[in-house]
Parts: sequence; structure tokens; C-alpha cells
Amino acid sequence: MTSFTPEHPFKVALYNVTTTTKTGGVESFVWELARQLAARYPNCRVDIIGGKSPVGFHHPDPGPQVRIITRPFISRETLRHLPLLSRLYGLTKLLERLSFGVVALPLLWRERYAIIHIQKPYDLPIARLIQKVHGSKVLFGCHGKDFFPLDRLFSRGIDGAISCSHYNAETVEEHYGILPIVVNNGIDVELFTPRPVRPDLRTRLAPQGEGVVLFVGRLVRWKGAQYLIEALPRLNARGLQVRAVLAGEGTYREELELLATHLGVAGQVLFLGNIPNQELPDYYAAADIVVGTSFANETFGIALCEAAACERPIVASEFGGFKEVVRDGETGLLYQPQDVAELAEKLERLLCNVVLRQQMGQAGRAFVLANFTWEGVAERVYHQYCKLLERKFFNTYS
Repeated sequence: MTSFTPEHPFKVALYNVTTTTKTGGVESFVWELARQLAARYPNCRVDIIGGKSPVGFHHPDPGPQVRIITRPFISRETLRHLPLLSRLYGLTKLLERLSFGVVALPLLWRERYAIIHIQKPYDLPIARLIQKVHGSKVLFGCHGKDFFPLDRLFSRGIDGAISCSHYNAETVEEHYGILPIVVNNGIDVELFTPRPVRPDLRTRLAPQGEGVVLFVGRLVRWKGAQYLIEALPRLNARGLQVRAVLAGEGTYREELELLATHLGVAGQVLFLGNIPNQELPDYYAAADIVVGTSFANETFGIALCEAAACERPIVASEFGGFKEVVRDGETGLLYQPQDVAELAEKLERLLCNVVLRQQMGQAGRAFVLANFTWEGVAERVYHQYCKLLERKFFNTYS
């Protein structure tokens, strides 16, 4: 870490259209980073720049020191109603960001931020334009792929990059020739902490005293909840009575419901819908095991970190960022992605061993406290800001 500290206050734009319009891992990263930077580093003045929020959307409060500035944009959902764009998911995301960037450009021009911290490749064109005009430093935050044609042209000359996992850093390096610094995501370890099981909630989740396996995430195909449902008949055949509890919503829910009916396990699958963040610790406490079943696009694993912080053992696919969040045999068990037989085997092993579940849960919280706190995230990001302001161009090559 650099010992350089800016003598004068400097302004940072946490620039991301969805921060103020949606909920998710990237959005949580921005809110928590802003809160921690403002609280810990008085010389770092933070603005969150995001899209104009839809009606009824309530975003978190990062504290009075953080300015929240919103601008209108054309959403990807609106663009996908146009016949020629209905199935062009990557292009509509790019057009959404560009529509926001055009409207936000006068603000970025006027404020002359020392650092523009973006979270997606789609924002590289706008950030690079401001960099060229005003000399703002560009920090490219990498949370996934979201590459687009000719994006490498805009990545040339950025001042630095950070990734949420080693897996994601390797992906970015392969695509852009830029080696990001790894700054893992964080979680609120005061909210996500061990707590007693609420008897009423446990009864709701498992009315017949079944074991509870909890999935938390969007119900989209690549998140792999279908494999948890497919594992239920195998567990039944081994004499284990289990309820698969799915917390989240998404476009794949109807297919999951049909699958459960087809397999004859609809009565063992409970769809909770979206659960507010403040209530999730109670659901983790009521679960015996928390699963991560993704087989694509998974760069970190926020829900698994939350569960581990609540001292829940994990069974997760050996894919992407999951391998950095779960220590196989210590905080949980890993299995080959999309392998239903191995998933069922790992679930059975933990369901039949209370002591092992307790040991893994305790080890999981210790691992989270050592690696995934927001205080640690903010410290590492702030030091990258200092490096940029010291005019060091780091970890890039052609």
C-alpha cells in the first residue's frame, strides 16, 4: 500500500446508473463503499451519481456526507420493447448506459472530479472522455464481464482497475490486458451475525421438522436453483426429508415451479420471493445449509458470505468466485457445477452431521471477519485512490 496521502480534499464520483435504480451486489458495493469512505476519510468527498429512481424505489442512506445525484436515462427494459432490440441484451445495456452518460456529462464536466470510479465496462467511453478533457483519474471497477465490441479501445489509458475476485481479475486481464488489484466485496458483519432460530419462522419453512436448505439469489437459469430441486428426489430416496427454500425472484421462477411439479417435489419447495436485507439473517439462522448453485457469471458470492457470517455451513458449486468465498472442507463443501448427484451427496453429508455443520459455520464466520468486512474494502479502495492521485500507473501492460 502507498504511504502517499493527498494534502487537500479530493472529490470522487461513484458513477453507476443502477446504484439508485436497482438492488444487487454491485449496487450494495457502491452504497457501502460510499458510507465507509465518508466516515473514515474526511479528505475524500464522495458523490454517488446514478439514474433517476423509479417510483416506489427506496435506496439506502449512506450518511449526510455523501451527495446523491440522479439523472434520467432510457432503461434497458424500455429499449427491449423495440422490435429490433428485444433480444439484444448486451446492446441494450450499453445503450442504457450511454443514454445516462449523455445526460450526466454536463455534471461530470462541471464538477471536475479527481477520480471517476466506474463499475461496468459500458461506462468506459464517458469516463475516458472526461479523463481526456479534465484529467480526472479513471478507476475501473470490475464485477463481471459485460464486454462489448470495441471496448478495448476505451480501456487503453485508464489509470487503474480493481476486481472483486481473483477469478474476475483473470477474466479482465485476459480480455483487456489489464491486471486489476483484487478488492473483494464486503458484507455488514454486524447485521449478518449468528442469532437464535425463530421458532415461528423455522416452523413456516419446515412444518414437518424437515431439514432446510436455503438458496438466496435471483431466479435466473445460470444461478442453478434447478439443480437443488433435482437433488430432492435423490435425498428422498436416502430417507432424508428436506425442504428447498428459495429466497429471490426472477424470470426463471415459472420454470422452477414446473420442474418441482414434474419431479413430484412441489410440496418440498418453498418460494419466498424477495426478502428484505434486514430480514435475511433470520432466514439464514433458520436454515441448516445454504447453497450456491451457479454455473456461469458468478464473480464473487455475496449471499454465501452473508450465510457464513451467520455461521451457516455452505454447499457450493466449484465455480468462479465461489471458490474464493468457500474453503472446501473447512467452511463448506464444493461440488462440480451442474452435477446433481454430487450436490445431493454433499448435502446428505452435512444434513447427517450436526457437529460438522457447527464447526463449518464457526470457521465460516472467522473467515469472513478476516477477509470480507466493508472497513477492509474501503481501506483498500482508498489506498488505490491515493495511488492514482500520486500519478502511479499500476499493473497495466500492452
